[in-house]
Amino acid sequence: MPAPLKLTPKGERRLRQGHLWIYRDEIQGAKPEMHGSMVAVNDSSQKIFAHGFYSHKSKIAVRIITRSAQVPDRSFFREAIRAAGLRRKGKAGKNSGVRLVNAEGDFLPGLIADWYAGQIVVQCLVPGVDVLREMFAELLWDEFQPEGLWFRNDSSMRELEGLALEKFMWRGKETPEVVIEENGLKFLVSLSEGHKTGWYLDQAENHLRAKAFARGRCLDAFCFQGGFALHLAAGAEEVVAVDSSQPALSVLERNCELNRVKNVLPVRANIFEILPELHKRGEKFELVVLDPPPFAKSRKDLGSAAKGYAELNRRAISLLNPGGILISYSCSFHFALPDLMEVVRKACGELGRQARLIEFHTQAQDHPILFNTPETWYLKGVVAEVD
Repeated sequence: MPAPLKLTPKGERRLRQGHLWIYRDEIQGAKPEMHGSMVAVNDSSQKIFAHGFYSHKSKIAVRIITRSAQVPDRSFFREAIRAAGLRRKGKAGKNSGVRLVNAEGDFLPGLIADWYAGQIVVQCLVPGVDVLREMFAELLWDEFQPEGLWFRNDSSMRELEGLALEKFMWRGKETPEVVIEENGLKFLVSLSEGHKTGWYLDQAENHLRAKAFARGRCLDAFCFQGGFALHLAAGAEEVVAVDSSQPALSVLERNCELNRVKNVLPVRANIFEILPELHKRGEKFELVVLDPPPFAKSRKDLGSAAKGYAELNRRAISLLNPGGILISYSCSFHFALPDLMEVVRKACGELGRQARLIEFHTQAQDHPILFNTPETWYLKGVVAEVD
């Protein structure tokens, strides 16, 4: 291992408060050749305080694995993966979809592993994990005994870390497409294509909560392959499902056939263009779901992101009948829950409407949130009744 890095007083305070990230200006002694290594971190008394993965390209220089002087080895990572599995309480069933390992949320920074009906899809997001990917694949294979294991290392985060984009089958039965079951519904998942690792597992519990409010005519904006739309269909007369991606809508249509759902209308359109058009035509809905992609990937994007969220929510509220339900999400960490609530408040004020908060939503339980590392809480949502 490289020589231990020395923490600045600011960095030491951050770690002692339980945060799992050390920024570049909070360490001393880092060198380019350490990129991708596991490093030790010394406290002010020159004692080893923690171990983590080092990146020389990211502003986040060290991602903490353990606050211990003991060097993490294969058995350490085996126990960490086993502990992550126990947190899921055996949810990796024959036909289920579940996140097995959620990076920092499971104290395995930079490692994502998702289970899809017997197949595991792995993402290595930081150099330290990428160096050890064979070990992680073997440990996941032994612990969960899948039929196949894939690497989907095509996230843009890898580019920021100086890593190549790639995707390939590692071992086992090569099944590029599977069908998972979520809340009694069936969904096609492509393991080699599509967003994230194939499905929005973090919204699984929110899909079910949204179903409870479905009635009349509903609008699912940014519908992707129908996670919300098919759940809403159970209680709605019609669900208008809008997305700009034709491949996503094609899978949505197949998902409708799988579930014998006939009241979902797929529409290919840009949301920012179709919402004002729907308003112009005088169309109304009893429920609107807004689940956009992240508008604020960094703090510098907050200004433009706020404008985007504001326009979306204002347009959506204008389409609601009195007593209608708005379900609005932000998956941008930098755009916090109070920011989202303020957007809804202002939109209602501009339209002369009142909104009543019904409940908050967040990411599914298999995407753990750490209080001491607030960046692990990225998905937030509000459900509001609009008079």
